[in-house]
Amino acid sequence: RSVTLNPAMARPSLAAVVLFAAWATTTLSFAPARGLATFRSTRDVKVMLLGGDDDGKPKLTRENEPDEYFESSFEQKSTEEKFKDPLVIIGLVSIFFPFLLLVIFNGMGLVGI
Repeated sequence: RSVTLNPAMARPSLAAVVLFAAWATTTLSFAPARGLATFRSTRDVKVMLLGGDDDGKPKLTRENEPDEYFESSFEQKSTEEKFKDPLVIIGLVSIFFPFLLLVIFNGMGLVGI
């Protein structure tokens, strides 16, 4: 007794292959190896983010925060000097230019809003 298969049913569709590949890459490739990492509780992580640690170091508060901090030369400049910097000018132009272009094109009737 022989069984004949429909050729369309014998091979998977392209959509099924794409869905399986997407599922496999998202679920299997980033899965952590079991047993290699030990996880702490969320409370321990929060304490360590605020400066506390298991070593007995004090937490960072306003009272024990140092008065000096790192400040770059750009942060020390006045606002006038900051606007003379070419990167600041390029950044501002790249933000406002598309909106200015939209207003001009809308005024000319090329773009309808």
